[in-house]
Amino acid sequence: MREDAADYKTKQEEAFERNQSLIATRTSRADAAVALGKEALQYIPEGAKSKAMVRTAIASGMTGVREFRDKLAAAHAEAGLGAGEKLSINDIEAVISMPNIPSIDQSLIDMSLEQFARKSYGATGEARPVEDDTGVVGRLFGFGAKERVQEELREMPGMGQMSIADVNAAARMAEFNSLIPNAVMSFSEMERFGKTDSFTFSREITEEYDELVTSDAADAMAELATRGYLDQIREGGGQESDVTQATLESIKADARKAYAQKQLAKTIEGYANQYGSPAGGFFQQQFAMDQVAELMGQEWLDELMKGYQATDGAEPKPVTERETLPMDPIPDSADELSSMTGDELLPPPLLADPASIPSLPEGKERPAGDTGGDIIKQRKWDKQYGGRYNADRTPIIVEPRPTDPDATTTRTKLLSGREYQVNAMEEWDRKYAETHNPDGTPKQFEDD
Repeated sequence: MREDAADYKTKQEEAFERNQSLIATRTSRADAAVALGKEALQYIPEGAKSKAMVRTAIASGMTGVREFRDKLAAAHAEAGLGAGEKLSINDIEAVISMPNIPSIDQSLIDMSLEQFARKSYGATGEARPVEDDTGVVGRLFGFGAKERVQEELREMPGMGQMSIADVNAAARMAEFNSLIPNAVMSFSEMERFGKTDSFTFSREITEEYDELVTSDAADAMAELATRGYLDQIREGGGQESDVTQATLESIKADARKAYAQKQLAKTIEGYANQYGSPAGGFFQQQFAMDQVAELMGQEWLDELMKGYQATDGAEPKPVTERETLPMDPIPDSADELSSMTGDELLPPPLLADPASIPSLPEGKERPAGDTGGDIIKQRKWDKQYGGRYNADRTPIIVEPRPTDPDATTTRTKLLSGREYQVNAMEEWDRKYAETHNPDGTPKQFEDD
């Protein structure tokens, strides 16, 4: 029995010498998979779902994890994102499908990427522990000799953190072991509206707008609008001679612009239909959106984006009652009180009560229609009431102007979805100073 044990030890040591190169090759493959996985993580947001995606890619094989990295890199470049900027989950799911993500064992996600890859590619193993309960007399006769050799091999350093027995155990494993059953991925080639596309698009709609606004059809609309305006003047008892040439030219320009915008809307909506999904990238290209806003107006663009859920869609919550002071506004700590600013010690501003703000009189709704006369009436209504009243005559009430000069608010950058802080007072002024009073009520809300 002692001779058999010695022979067993010799064979195991010889096997270890042969297996070292095999395990080294598998380790190299596992390390390459880890490197690809870490590169993929640079393009996707942090979180358990992203970790599960990378592990699924590794568990699908070397080809899978490499293609996973390549697809993410291509999508990142196509989106026009810079170093450090991440693709959204919507962007990823648009090109890569991993149906088994929800069922992945959490222990596999918690496992380090290196350990996961080495187990997957058969680069690590662990010899089973040996139990030897042979008594002293039995050992004298050679009983348990093999078990003691096995335990010795489990403790004898081999390569890396593995013993000789561990290396031999790893070598007996399959070259590839998928730790995630049915770890599959499917890739789709989805057309995306990228940065280069945004430049082409902006040039295209600008050229189309210039052609439309100078076309014969625009001239006809301008003449129609002019006749409609002069008819209104005559019906009101005025004379055509009272109308200045500058006024007529302004009316013609507005009519041409309205015609061009109406026709151009079809082109822009066509792009939105094709690339308007969150993964399509159309609304994330700020250069293109700025050009749309310049030609069509920011309000039109906002409505288009809302229709495709390209904004958060959050509506201001209606104010139902006035805010009141807390019952105990004084802090318990004197130190806290001394550190508060003057604005913090003042009561919060009372919000305007919608019921106390009258609507426009009956008949002051925004005119409808798209004839020349209607366009003139709409322009006049917008100039007098736009931004302060809704089309149905109800007042537009906004939040009061902030009073703390150091207060900030969050604004989201459309291009990358990143959030950044801006001065709250300046932000309010940018949005509302022209149309609203500091208490949030519309300026000149009387019938003017």
